[in-house]
Amino acid sequence: MKKVYFSLLFGLICSVVSAQNIKPLYDQFSDSWGYVNKANMWVLSPAYEAAEDFTDDGKNSVAPVMLNRRWGAIDLKGNIVVEPIFEFSSQAVEAYYQQAAELGQVNSWILMLKDIETGKYGFANCKGQWVIKPQYDFATDFTDYTYKRYSTVKKDNRWGCISDKGELVVKIVFETQDQATDAGYQWHKNEPIGVWLYPARDKEGTWGYVNYRGEWSIKPIFEYAQEFVGDRYNRCAVVKIDGSWGCVDDRGKYVVDPKFPYAGQAVRAGFDWRKSK
Repeated sequence: MKKVYFSLLFGLICSVVSAQNIKPLYDQFSDSWGYVNKANMWVLSPAYEAAEDFTDDGKNSVAPVMLNRRWGAIDLKGNIVVEPIFEFSSQAVEAYYQQAAELGQVNSWILMLKDIETGKYGFANCKGQWVIKPQYDFATDFTDYTYKRYSTVKKDNRWGCISDKGELVVKIVFETQDQATDAGYQWHKNEPIGVWLYPARDKEGTWGYVNYRGEWSIKPIFEYAQEFVGDRYNRCAVVKIDGSWGCVDDRGKYVVDPKFPYAGQAVRAGFDWRKSK
């Protein structure tokens, strides 16, 4: 009788599924991972490309699992609670615990991810759902500001910025990531339009200057354009037109006529013009 009682008690303990008494195990016959209890009996059948231990925060238990070369998360019943689109297991676990923290506002936490099928970058919420579809050649994480967050993105070899709602707040026309990131910062600060100007090219490869929104402030008419030098009230930029170099102010007016065969000569002439102001 005691043996029967002990066997029933042992079986009951083993049948209780908790984060503490199950562990991931590789099944060589199916070449998959699943979860077993302390008696090495399957409680979650092998179905995963990889699996890690369950974690428990006192209220919920989840484990990261890999499907189709991407990580998601499951609960103790094997239900998928975070879709498998994450590159790292830690991201999937963090995403799950963000669900509780966000109190239903699942899109306030979003993470930059690379889509394995297209190779494009987008952003997913804490349920592993795409909220900004993968469409960029590269993307940075969103800034950690409490409002007007932005990400610098690359598309067709040009850079711009999007908001955390996917809106294009800085047009994708910038030559470098640094320029676009700086433009995004000006957007975040609500700087007056036109205070900051950046050299940019149109589709034909002609140079002009755009404001931080990526809109043309000085139309593209130059063969080449350098960045502005000087302070806000006394600045000029070296440009090339019809094979010669000169300088323009921030309204596009020539302050040094384009007559020099070399850019360095225009640079020196622009410096002299700024000293005379």
